[in-house]
Amino acid sequence: MKLGIIGDDFTGSSDIANNLKKSGMQVSMYAGVPTLLPEETKKELTDAAVIALKTRTIPIKDAIKESLEALSWLRDCGCEQFIFKYCSTFDSTKEGNIGPITDAIMEALNTDFTIACPSFPDAGRTVYFGHMFVNGKPLNESGMENHPLTPMTDHNLVRWLDYQTKNKVGLINTQDISKGTESVKEKIESLKTNGYKYAIIDTIKNEDFDIICNGVKDLPFLTGGSGIALGLPKIYKDRGLLSVSNFQIPENNSNAIILSGSCSVTTINQIDIYKKNNPSFYISPDEVINSEDLIEKVLSWIKDNETLSPLVYSSSDTKVVSEKQKQYGQEILANKIENFFEVLSKRLVKDNFGTFISAGGETSGAIIKGLGIQELKIGKEISHGVPALWSPDSIGNKPVFVTLKSGNFGQDDFFKRALKALTNS
Repeated sequence: MKLGIIGDDFTGSSDIANNLKKSGMQVSMYAGVPTLLPEETKKELTDAAVIALKTRTIPIKDAIKESLEALSWLRDCGCEQFIFKYCSTFDSTKEGNIGPITDAIMEALNTDFTIACPSFPDAGRTVYFGHMFVNGKPLNESGMENHPLTPMTDHNLVRWLDYQTKNKVGLINTQDISKGTESVKEKIESLKTNGYKYAIIDTIKNEDFDIICNGVKDLPFLTGGSGIALGLPKIYKDRGLLSVSNFQIPENNSNAIILSGSCSVTTINQIDIYKKNNPSFYISPDEVINSEDLIEKVLSWIKDNETLSPLVYSSSDTKVVSEKQKQYGQEILANKIENFFEVLSKRLVKDNFGTFISAGGETSGAIIKGLGIQELKIGKEISHGVPALWSPDSIGNKPVFVTLKSGNFGQDDFFKRALKALTNS
């Protein structure tokens, strides 16, 4: 194992694992810090390990603690280079958690410089002179300004990261990158000489990643979105450090369920399209808070539709979410919804379900916890940043197949595509 990645949520972790996989690496993804002994990982044909955490919105102290535990395990496994993976829209608040986690990891690794490269042009996320755009719109006008947990109200990422850290934040801009790898290296040295510990780095097209990664390949620690994973595997391959064998997804004939907690415009559109011709069940905030028999009611409905790949969703438009957060409390409502999906998944995997399609980062974390999965292998790509996944260990006496979709990812017919990819249909 050569490369270790610490992800701040589950969908983002599967996203970077997917990019590493399709760029030539064999990848294992773990739900939380593994209980597997580091010695046991040496038996596997794994080039990179991704540890998926749920640290994006938890208290900073807890987020740092979990991230450092993940770092320690990866170091014990022999990893020599590390990535802290966060969302390609830099999801965070002015207080954190990206800056504080990065500071803590840098201190643990005793390194004095890193880059922040959140871009993912394939998904419409680009950075130009430090400013982030989503499909051509400024980040703070893209809908992300209405995110219920991490509203992004500024598209200047140099300024946004500067709020979160006491260290100086600089910029490696598109002009530096256009001049090539040596220009990137020279800019890094210049920033370090002037006391900078961070640099937001522009990326406007995929080809930029080759220049960026060759410019930062000797840094022990990088941070960013999943796009940076498109350039790193080539470097490892050139150094003769990659495995030859490939993981292959096994056959799957189990019942499938689609579970969505994401309130993004993209996911709500995908839900509207899917439910036109497929059974669906909406879980309202009022029911989640007040209905004591909600789980049993939903399970009964699922049983009636178990062979039809039913959809269960709590996704609502931002106006409804905002009103209900004010009524019940943001944290209370979020915890109730996550707990619902966790318990539901736990019950379903004990029954006839072995295929789980999830939409939303927090939802995905809850579902994986409910399923009791520790390790996932990375299969083929369903959509940009969204791979098919499966557990190499049987859960409930059967293999379990999963896909974890970030709220803003996927085509309009994503759920149909995911079912086809996971069930070999």
